[in-house]
Amino acid sequence: MAAYVVLMQQVDDTDRYLSEYVPAAVPFPVKHGGEVLPADFDAEAAQGEPPNGAVVLRFPDVAAAWGFLNDPDYQPVKEVRLGCTSGGQMVVVPEFTMPPG
Repeated sequence: MAAYVVLMQQVDDTDRYLSEYVPAAVPFPVKHGGEVLPADFDAEAAQGEPPNGAVVLRFPDVAAAWGFLNDPDYQPVKEVRLGCTSGGQMVVVPEFTMPPG
């Protein structure tokens, strides 16, 4: 069953995020069978005051999502993201399936 990584974060240094983090990070979800769905700084708030950045990644399953997040080669790249963002919130969630009924 598919799983999703949902990240919301305040991108404080857009130039560094786009020039250093994004090019270095993009291969890692792919390495673990993932794909980037939406990823933008222009998401419209539907409730509350969310940060300016939102990303959703889809993976074949929860294990693949955690494989990406815990990939030792990704950790230095993650540190770049953490260095140019703040207030990040992330979840790994399996795809919803309707209960039989």
